[in-house]
This record gives sequence, structure tokens and C-alpha cells, in this order.
Amino acid sequence: MVERFGRIEEARGSIPLTSTSIKTTQQLSLLFKVGLGILAVISVITGCADRGNDSRFAGLEVDAPAEMPDLTLTDTAGRPFAMRSDTRGSVRLVYFGFTSCPDICPVHLAQLSDVLARPGMPPNVEVLFVTVDPERDTPEVMRTFLDRFNREFVGLTGTINQILEAQQQFSALVALPSSVEDRDSPLIGHDGRVFAFAPDGVGRTQYPHPTRQTTWTRDLPILATLR
Repeated sequence: MVERFGRIEEARGSIPLTSTSIKTTQQLSLLFKVGLGILAVISVITGCADRGNDSRFAGLEVDAPAEMPDLTLTDTAGRPFAMRSDTRGSVRLVYFGFTSCPDICPVHLAQLSDVLARPGMPPNVEVLFVTVDPERDTPEVMRTFLDRFNREFVGLTGTINQILEAQQQFSALVALPSSVEDRDSPLIGHDGRVFAFAPDGVGRTQYPHPTRQTTWTRDLPILATLR
């Protein structure tokens, strides 16, 4: 069962996660292809369920929608950023990742950038990228990374304890470093979901990797109307 924002205790077998490093990119490519096959099966099953339940969202709906936490982190300009109150009136898409991730993080961000640039997409959408690697992801590093996708994307960091608290408050799986020390090629397992919150501050849907662009183009206009 999905709890709060969709925390599933057996999530490592059911929610796509990332565990990426430069050295494991080839292995991840194979896993990615397998994941696509699994997603296709899930999509068929979910599609049947959606038709039966007349779901209005194409994304994963949580069992118990809850209010977005109002945590304060630090943005890439070094200023305090209140995640909920500073984005009031917007759709918030919250993602926990890291800048040296070679595949899933860039794919999520590139896809969102492309979708938000399409005609008909709501203007009130905020993408909040929270680093799970605050020691390496300085504000300057994050800003350079995010600007490759969209200059409007918000990068957030904090102390290790603040980042841990943020993941727990959003019911995200807590990022875990590799047991093998390799500072040049970090290996971090982290939650692969984008957590979505409507302008009314309520989280109803999530978007794992991979998510189809058609899912975003259907759901974002709906979420933007929920005030």
C-alpha cells in the first residue's frame, strides 16, 4: 500500500530507483532497457485499472494525498528557500538527485524542460531539484548543471542532516552512498520519483523513471487547476 506520498516499504522492488556512477553506465543501460520492458507491462495493467477507476491522472496516484512539507533549504544563490511558501500558487515538482548522475537525473530534467516548453502547458510550474550529494554539489555546481536544462529550475541544498530530513518529510527513499569509497565516481542510490504537488499544496501524484511525456502533458494542466 502507498503511504502518505507513496512510501512503499518494499519500494526497492517496485519503485524505480537510481544507483549511478560513471563506471556502471553500461550496466545501467541494460537495466534501463529491462526497466522499459517492465514499465510497458505495468502501463498495460495500470491502463486497465485506470479505465475501471476512471482515474483523472496518468501518473501514479497516492492512496492518501497529503500537504507538501514547508522545509527551508538553500538555493543556488545562497538564499533561504521555503519549498512550499516560496512556490505558493504553483505546481511543484520535487526531485531528489545529484549533478554527477550520468543517466536518470538528466533524463528527468531534460524531459521536464521539453514538456514545459510545449504550447498549452501551464506557466505556473516550479521544478525543485534537491541534491542528495551536498558535499560535491555546491550551489555553483548545481546552477551550472541545471542551466543545461532550464534556467528557471530551482536547485536546493543544505546540510547533510537537512537533506536527510527533507527526504524523510517527502517520504522519499533515503539516498545511500556506495559502500566502496570513490570520490571521483560517486555511486549513490536514490529515489527515482518526481513528487508532484498542486497549487493547493496537496500531493496526489508521483512520476517514476521512466515517465512518458504524454503523461506529463496530460497531468500538468489538471494539476495546475487544483487551487
